[in-house]
Amino acid sequence: MTEQQKKFISITVWVFAFCLIARFIIGWQEVVPNKPHILSLAYLAIGFIGEAISVTAAFMAFFEKKAWRWSFLSNFHNVPILYTNYIGTFKSDFDQVERSGELIIEQSFLTVKVKLKTCESSSNSITASIVNDNGTQKLIYTYLNNPRAELQSPIHYGTVIIDIDNPNRLEGNYYTGRKTRGSMRFEKNNHFE
Repeated sequence: MTEQQKKFISITVWVFAFCLIARFIIGWQEVVPNKPHILSLAYLAIGFIGEAISVTAAFMAFFEKKAWRWSFLSNFHNVPILYTNYIGTFKSDFDQVERSGELIIEQSFLTVKVKLKTCESSSNSITASIVNDNGTQKLIYTYLNNPRAELQSPIHYGTVIIDIDNPNRLEGNYYTGRKTRGSMRFEKNNHFE
């Protein structure tokens, strides 16, 4: 289980506990004056639990897709927000030519997808995750690269390891199935909406 999954479960438990306590406080007026039978209390408790589960599920679905990026909530989970476009360069040890590209990161609380577009090819992540490597946050992903047809270059797989401690500037290295490697540096595209 990843750190993000553990955090998501922890947040879910706290939201559920808050919703359940709030529902019991709100519903206490229904219970106390009537002094119902134990079966009625059990029925009410099950109803309160069901309502708390429903509210928690709806909130957590919204949280997982959008709300986790809100600045006041991001202080509670410490997951880097990378959801944006980056512009930068990468250089291969194959030909030592510096190429430019656009790195597009789509992210929810539990998932990360990465696309790199250049004038020569595009690549999409197959798997991606954010890991803590001895106190440094890293985005690690494997990808499938599809070159443009006219270049006659083979399709290949690769792995990227990027330091993401500063989400405005991503730097790292890549390794390909063609036995080449290189470095990359990307800056947040402030014009991206």
